[in-house]
Amino acid sequence: MKKSIFAGLAVLTILFASCAGGKKVSANKSSEQTEITGNKWVLVELNGKEITGKLNNKEPFLVFLNDGSRYSASGGCNTLGGEYLFAGNGKISFKPGMTTMMACDDMETDKLLTEVFRNANNYTLSNDVLSLNKGRKAALAKFKKVNAQNSLAGTWELDYIDGSGVTFNELYPNNKPSITFDSTSGKVSGNGGCNNFNSNVEVQGRNIKFGPIASTRMACQGNGEPLFFQTLEKINVQSVNGDQLTLIVGDIAKMRFKKIK
Repeated sequence: MKKSIFAGLAVLTILFASCAGGKKVSANKSSEQTEITGNKWVLVELNGKEITGKLNNKEPFLVFLNDGSRYSASGGCNTLGGEYLFAGNGKISFKPGMTTMMACDDMETDKLLTEVFRNANNYTLSNDVLSLNKGRKAALAKFKKVNAQNSLAGTWELDYIDGSGVTFNELYPNNKPSITFDSTSGKVSGNGGCNNFNSNVEVQGRNIKFGPIASTRMACQGNGEPLFFQTLEKINVQSVNGDQLTLIVGDIAKMRFKKIK
């Protein structure tokens, strides 16, 4: 019994030490690193070759996930993931992890981008362009910062929401909730599945916050609409990948939308 108690205390001590260490790293993050991890980046140059538009109908990108240690990227086909580490003085390292295994017409960019993450050991940031480099040689890859307001602009329809014990179609048997972002006014509007609503929204890079939601007051069946509004007010991170918008609390995806116009 005593051994079990001591073992439990040892595990708790390790967990607290890990949490404390993580907080210290975040506190010491430079403003430049905060800008890098707080935004989405679209690939514009690879091994000296300009990249324009979409590949395989997808936008090549790089994002640093909200947990502070992982990244996600794509060369226009598969999603590449792994871990990253800032080492100070412009140094950065990537540890490639799992990738999806889709087959696409153009897979060369995926392959070359994977090599970038294997070889890059430092970065530069200038005029909203993030360069990943090896030593003092020419940049291996360059990424342009995405204007978050512009990427969100348009109308999105909900196709997934977390936190219910029933199916999505049972939650929204008649109409799927939708949300429209106005990039000029800082406001959103839409429908919760029954009632129309509007709200203010603040967007800073990947961080997002919705203000109090005002809606019409028609009587509606089920719990789908209350769940939609309650979840929306908790959201603090957004991620746009092509025509898919994911709204996140911390590092947990809570809502997913598909762009419809």
